[in-house]
Amino acid sequence: MKKFCFLVVLILLVALFCANGIAVAETSDNYRNTKAYELTKEICAYPRKAGIDKDGAVQTYLINKFNEALGKDVAVKQTFTYGNSAEYCNVVAKIDRSSVSDKQIIIGAHYDSDGEGAADNACGVAALIITMQNFARSANDLPCSVVFVAFDAEELGLLGSREYVSQMSEEQIENTLVMFNMDSIANGDNLYLWCENKRTSLADLIISKTDKIVEKPYAKGTYNLPDFYGYGYSETPQNTDQTPFRLAGIPTALFFSGTYSAEPWSYAESSDVNKCVMNTSKDTFENLEKNNGAEFVAKIEATVDAVTSSVLSENFAEVAESQRSQLVNLSVWYNTWWARLIVFGLLIIIVILAVLHYRKLQKQSILGTAEVKANNVFSQPDAEEIFTFKK
Repeated sequence: MKKFCFLVVLILLVALFCANGIAVAETSDNYRNTKAYELTKEICAYPRKAGIDKDGAVQTYLINKFNEALGKDVAVKQTFTYGNSAEYCNVVAKIDRSSVSDKQIIIGAHYDSDGEGAADNACGVAALIITMQNFARSANDLPCSVVFVAFDAEELGLLGSREYVSQMSEEQIENTLVMFNMDSIANGDNLYLWCENKRTSLADLIISKTDKIVEKPYAKGTYNLPDFYGYGYSETPQNTDQTPFRLAGIPTALFFSGTYSAEPWSYAESSDVNKCVMNTSKDTFENLEKNNGAEFVAKIEATVDAVTSSVLSENFAEVAESQRSQLVNLSVWYNTWWARLIVFGLLIIIVILAVLHYRKLQKQSILGTAEVKANNVFSQPDAEEIFTFKK
């Protein structure tokens, strides 16, 4: 009887262990059933090279997804040309809350890529669409209007975001509280937030909403020269679509992934070389899932949750309004003219010292050599050189 009971208990323990094992396996695969996974995979299926393709398939897909998320047909194309007259296209939609506030926020992600661009930036576009769905469900609680933009031609030099800002009126710029940007959020070692090159109230608010995001280290990845975009200095996260908005004086918040090593100034997508795939043919959905698994979905969801909960928080409008007063004065503190003035000042000092040294050498030469003393420097002038005689 004891042997029988022991056998029954053993069988039950094995069954329970197997059941737990199956449950764990099922749980580990649950990320494949998420909206983040589904959207990222869908977006990767569309060729997204900058510019409108022949059938406009990706733009049509984005318009349909935007309209589906918002429950109404409001998405529009913002087409533009640049340089060689190639045609590009931003996709824009809006939740209008002008009845409660004349303010707005802008949330963007670029959709162009040379290949599949799973990490850069299908994940960002997926986060954009899910955030749109969240806000559509909570539209009556929004403190202001929300504009959603899928930018084209980011990889060619932020062309889509530059075009969008160029079409904004001064009033729209003044009334934009924050521009949120989601770019390459899912493949790197860490999920970072970057609002300004110093601590701000907006960053504090966003970080307080999640423990999955950290602030970009202020002192790392920053260079005084060269200045690519007009900040007056260069910083790694400038190379994406919030930059034209920040240069227009609009507060920004960038979500991106990567890692900053212990060495100053350095930034990498990952400490694992297999995950450093940005702007290469290896940036595929297959590699994203292989190298990250459920983690890439977790990063997308963390970004969405941070933006959603921050904007819907009671003090968002107050914090966002105060953000403009906390912006670094780029035209003063980071202007490249400071470096030029310093170099120019050093050159003047060198020239002055060289002249003084030359005069000292000349004086020593005049007083110390017979050859110089014999010249006409100390000769007495003739009367004809002093007086003019009239005939």
